[in-house]
Amino acid sequence: MNYPVIIRTESAHQYVAQPLGIPEVKVVATTEAEAIVRVTEALVHWLTAAKVVQVAVPDEAQGNPWLDAFGRSATDPDFTEFLEELQRQRTLDTPA
Repeated sequence: MNYPVIIRTESAHQYVAQPLGIPEVKVVATTEAEAIVRVTEALVHWLTAAKVVQVAVPDEAQGNPWLDAFGRSATDPDFTEFLEELQRQRTLDTPA
């Protein structure tokens, strides 16, 4: 299996290697080649100790919590005033 890894140079003799999407796996080495070897070993160890499982998530028939709150400000009598204040603050915070 191939896995994408980011390798970056921290200094003249320090390389950091980290697999994409797995921040828990991060190695530091003195050469790029060593960083690749060490991150490969760490990734194999991490993947061997983990497993992928499927979980059931309720479907949309029970409602969408993001959509349930959508539009609730439409009936707020202070919402227009809030928007005006927000715009005023943005204007004040904008560099000249």
